[in-house]
Amino acid sequence: MNKLLQLLKNPFAIIEDKKLLFFGIFSFIIGIFLAYYFQLQRQILRLNILETPTITQVIIWHFIIVASLAIMFFTLGKIINRKTRFLDILNTVLIALIPIYISFFQNFNNFLTVQTTQMLDAIKDGSIYTQSPPVLFILVGFIGLFLFIYYIYLLFIGFKTATNAKKTSHYVLFFVLLIITDILTSGLINSI
Repeated sequence: MNKLLQLLKNPFAIIEDKKLLFFGIFSFIIGIFLAYYFQLQRQILRLNILETPTITQVIIWHFIIVASLAIMFFTLGKIINRKTRFLDILNTVLIALIPIYISFFQNFNNFLTVQTTQMLDAIKDGSIYTQSPPVLFILVGFIGLFLFIYYIYLLFIGFKTATNAKKTSHYVLFFVLLIITDILTSGLINSI
């Protein structure tokens, strides 16, 4: 149990690079198929459930996300520590996406799509104030929030491990760069 907690806390410090890369690429491929199957448009900091993407779009979107995050964090990593390796940053990005891939199961049987559409319709017609959200929708929302927070945590801890970042300014730059990368890639993904 202790080993599992250590693994969840920082897999980048425990598992060797080649195994991380293999597992990251494997999960990336599975993630593409999950996104297509559950009809989800994944971006860096958001998830669009009202799109119905093609497999080509999903593949391109996932490559854009991984490439953008890896390049931006590698650049920042090199500024922080010249010894930062691209492989470590790439592993960080690939492994951090695993909680997001798990969260795709929230749309099993189009659950999120249906619930979100109903909620948007209720907002439009004003009946949102008289309805209470389904308990299952709230539960699924909390699970999704937990997985999203864990995704951000893995990005951060992996970046910190790869770059040996220790200063508060490094952490601030990490989060600022994450938001900037999300804004830039969202525009690119939405234009495809």
